[in-house]
Amino acid sequence: MIDPEVTAIDAAMKAQNRSRADLGRLLGLDSAQVSRIFSGKRRMQRHEHQAAVDWLGLGSVSPQVSGGSIVAMPGLVPLYGWVGATSDSRLTFADQNLRGYVPMHPNQANIRDPFALEVADVSMVPRYEPGEIVYLAPNRWAKRGQDCVVVTTDDEGLLKRFVTRGEDTLHLHQLNPDHDIEMPMSQVAAVHAVLGRG
Repeated sequence: MIDPEVTAIDAAMKAQNRSRADLGRLLGLDSAQVSRIFSGKRRMQRHEHQAAVDWLGLGSVSPQVSGGSIVAMPGLVPLYGWVGATSDSRLTFADQNLRGYVPMHPNQANIRDPFALEVADVSMVPRYEPGEIVYLAPNRWAKRGQDCVVVTTDDEGLLKRFVTRGEDTLHLHQLNPDHDIEMPMSQVAAVHAVLGRG
């Protein structure tokens, strides 16, 4: 995964219409080395990072903390991981599980507190592969046929396709293995609509 600092630099370069070739000239790196930085195959050295930050006028690209909570930087959304002691399908949104920041999906532009998650299991293959990022609108019900993340009262996070919502039951669909799921509404803590993938 690409370091959040590199992601922030990339977003700032795009916002300022600066190219990776420009960054390479600044840092004395050839195009292959720059490409490796932005693909996550080479870590940016401390002096390179500071030079890029100064060049872009960013000051600091570290996550900002306000009132004890982490605040996303402009153009970026927090990326949380699929974590848990008992199952890869468990999901926790606590600040300590923030993995970094990723560029905001265009469909999240007018969404309050958007975020992203990394897919960790194969239950929605071939639509979503493990390691793929999904971009969400928090606490927004999905439309029929739209994908969503359902958080249960046991803090389990499930990436599924929304089918319908009854008075007492939530109907979902899973692709792998292909079957329908019925979940009592009493077990549903939140539903987050998937707005995009990447």
